[in-house]
Formats: sequence, C-alpha cells, structure tokens
Amino acid sequence: MVSGAYRTITDRTPPTNNVPTTLLWRKDVLVKVSVFAWRLFRHRLSSKTNLFRRGIIPPEAQICIGDCGQQESETHLFLSCTFFGHIWQLIQNWVGVYSADSGNNVDHFYQFGTFLGYEKSRCSLMHLIWFATVWVLWKERNDRIFRGQQCSHYQLLEAIKLLSFWWFKAKFTVFPYCFHDWCQAPFLCAGIG
Repeated sequence: MVSGAYRTITDRTPPTNNVPTTLLWRKDVLVKVSVFAWRLFRHRLSSKTNLFRRGIIPPEAQICIGDCGQQESETHLFLSCTFFGHIWQLIQNWVGVYSADSGNNVDHFYQFGTFLGYEKSRCSLMHLIWFATVWVLWKERNDRIFRGQQCSHYQLLEAIKLLSFWWFKAKFTVFPYCFHDWCQAPFLCAGIG
C-alpha cells in the first residue's frame, strides 16, 4: 500500500485528464462542442503553444490574443488570461455562485459544476453553462485572430447567456420562460430553487 502511494506521488507521467463520458457527451450540447471540450481536456486544441510545438508557428507568434503579453496555452487562454479569464467572474456573478478558480481546465470543469455539493440538476446546468462559456471564448479567440473582430466582456457574457438559453430550451417542447427570464434567474427557469 505504501509502495503504491509512493509510485503515485513520484510518477512523472502526466495525468490522463479523463472526464466521464456522461459529463462530456451530452444531448443538450452540440456534438462539435463536446468534441471541442474533449480536445481541450487532452491538450489537443490548436492553441498557439501547441502550434509552436508542432513547428507551425514561430516562437514570437505564441503571444495570447487577449493583449496580456503571455503565451497562449489552453490553460492560460481559458483561465488565467486577463481578458478571457475575467469572463468566469462575470459568469459567477450572473449565476450567483462564487469560488476560487482552479489552475487547469479539467479541475475547473469539475469545480464549476459541483459548487458546494449541488444536486445533480444544478450540476448539470452549471456544466451546460461551462460548455457554452468555453465555446464562446474559443470562437472569440478565433474571431480576433482570423477576422480581426473583437467583443467586449459584456458582449461575450450575453452570447454565453443566449447560447446556454437555446441549449437548455431545446430540451423542452414547451418552455414558459423567455431569454430575459433566463438572464435574471437561470436556476429558477430550470426549476432549481
């Protein structure tokens, strides 16, 4: 038992970052977004550090498009960039849940969906919002790089709210709430007190 613990502590192989398929492959999230998240968790996105590692871009091209002056890795882009990472604070303000953010994307996903031991329905909604957030942030990153367009924090927050609203609403044949209601109280619209 002690030798097994020692091997676990001293093992230098990176963690597999496996997320259970029931959390990753969801009916209420577009398949391309689930594939995107799967690639994110396995460090397979076309981030600038990955492109540099493959010899596609030069070292000086690794700078994050968020004007923070740091190298763009997946972790940096989604969590610690001064522009893109700030969105999580806005999301937390919107849903009324506050916590310190994790240092990697897999832990952040788990933590974001399981604040304070929430019940399954609340965790599911939080994960839906997490998927919408990373997807909107990735699209914003690509719009900045390839189209020269950029949105403000509040435009991105509204895009996240709208996307999560449409995904959640698509599960029901009748959904009595409008987008304004969703923006004010997403948990109430989801039937979660």
